[in-house]
Amino acid sequence: MPLQMSAPAYTQTACLVHIVDGDLLSRSTLSRALGAVGIACRVHSTAADALAVLGTASACIVLRSDLPDMTAIEFMAEASLHGHDLPVLVVTEQGDVDAAVAAMKAGAMDCIAHPFAIPAFLERLRACLASGNPQAQQRDRSRDAVRRLALLSRRESEVLELIVEGKQSKTIAWELGISIKTVEVHRARIMEKTGCRSIVGLGRLWEAAEILRGRDLPHGLPVRQPAQPVLMEVAAS
Repeated sequence: MPLQMSAPAYTQTACLVHIVDGDLLSRSTLSRALGAVGIACRVHSTAADALAVLGTASACIVLRSDLPDMTAIEFMAEASLHGHDLPVLVVTEQGDVDAAVAAMKAGAMDCIAHPFAIPAFLERLRACLASGNPQAQQRDRSRDAVRRLALLSRRESEVLELIVEGKQSKTIAWELGISIKTVEVHRARIMEKTGCRSIVGLGRLWEAAEILRGRDLPHGLPVRQPAQPVLMEVAAS
C-alpha cells in the first residue's frame, strides 16, 4: 500500500476514526496517512479491542473484512447491538466481490479493495465522515414513527391501516362496521396525535415504522381482524 500524499489535505480534528486491522503494516500505514491530514485515529489489531473503546467521540470505523477474531459482518452486528451506530468503511481484498456485497448489505457505508492508493482511501473516508450513518438516521426516524403511532387507540390503528392502504372513508366504514362520521372523527384524531398534516405524511410515517418492526406491528398497534357484522358505532362527541 504506497503512501501517496498528493491528494489535498483536509483537517477533521473534531472526530476520531478507529482503524481495525489485524495487519500491523496496514494499520500503521493508514494511521500515518490520517495523521498527516489532521485526522485523529486509534488503531486496533482485533475487533474485541475496538468494541471495548468505542464511545461518543468516535466518528467512523475503518474495518478490515478478515479480522483475527471475527468477520466484519459480526463486528458491525456487535457494534450495533451496543448502540454504536457509526459509519463503517470496510477494506476488502482485491477481487473479493462477495465480501464487499455482504458488507454493504450488513450496513457498511462503503467498501474499498486492498491494495489502494492513499488519496483514494482518504476521499472515501471523507465521504463517510461527511454523510454520517444513514442506517442510524433511518433507525431514529423509525423509532420516532413507532412512538407516535403507539399513541393511537386500537380503533384508530385499524382505521390508519386502511387509510394507508388507500381506502376511502366509505370503504373503511363498511369494513370496520362503523359510520362514515366515526371514520372521519378517527381520521382527525389520528392526524392530531401523529402530528401529520396529510395522508401522504401518514403513509410515510407508517412506512418508517415498518422499516424498524419489519411487517410485525409493535405493542400498541394491534393487527386488524377481519370485519364482522357489528352494530354501527356512533361518532364520539
